[in-house]
Amino acid sequence: MGMAAGRRLGLVAGAALLLATALAQEISRNPKADALNQPEVVRGRVLFQTNCAGCHGPNAGGGMGPNLLSSSLVRHDVKGDEISKLLQVGRLEKGMPAFPQLVGPQSEDIAAFVHARIDAGMRASALGASAFGGELNVGDAATGKVYFQQHCQTCHDPAGSFRGIASRHDPAELEGLMLAPKPGKPTGTVSLPGGGTVHGEVLHADAFTTTLRLPDGSMRDFAAGDGSRFTPDDPLRAHRDLLPGYTNVDIHNVFAYLETLR
Repeated sequence: MGMAAGRRLGLVAGAALLLATALAQEISRNPKADALNQPEVVRGRVLFQTNCAGCHGPNAGGGMGPNLLSSSLVRHDVKGDEISKLLQVGRLEKGMPAFPQLVGPQSEDIAAFVHARIDAGMRASALGASAFGGELNVGDAATGKVYFQQHCQTCHDPAGSFRGIASRHDPAELEGLMLAPKPGKPTGTVSLPGGGTVHGEVLHADAFTTTLRLPDGSMRDFAAGDGSRFTPDDPLRAHRDLLPGYTNVDIHNVFAYLETLR
């Protein structure tokens, strides 16, 4: 090997060492860059694997239970305040039992683990920068407002239910809700054999029987054999109808407009 080639290799090695040193220093200054190795996160991982992973997956990304990394409750949690409440009472209506034994520091450690998984998923590099970093908001808000008024405002009121929506959801969560909205509780209408209809929340529906919860809170059964006919509502139909003509530019513009609703 010639002296010139040796010098070049030495320069490359020196540059790599400097980069590695700078990276290590950045990680030491930025706890989020090494969030998964923090003591509370390590403890929380053990507790999560024992109590939660069976439903929510080993990394909180979902399984039989929902993906906690995109959960609105988790993203609004601060140092375990919301997660602790949930663990204490559960959500029996959604199949989640209570975990009253996970109190105080234990629930805070579980929260630290889930938040660390979110941080890790949103990092673009080991330097801890967000994978989004404002890059979602690249559309034209004024054009997005026009599109929203033409296609969305019939169901979504920017001065009503959408007021402050950008303050309630971080950018990644907001875009997820925009592109894959949650339908909410299933509802439908039963047409009665003698005429008239009954509308309510669907508690059960099969080929033989439909059970609705009515607006006054009471429940009522309808038998198909009696001539009743059940028609489920389709709350996301308008969203599906938009998909064939919904361009990337439209998505960016509408998102930019939604970001103004604070």
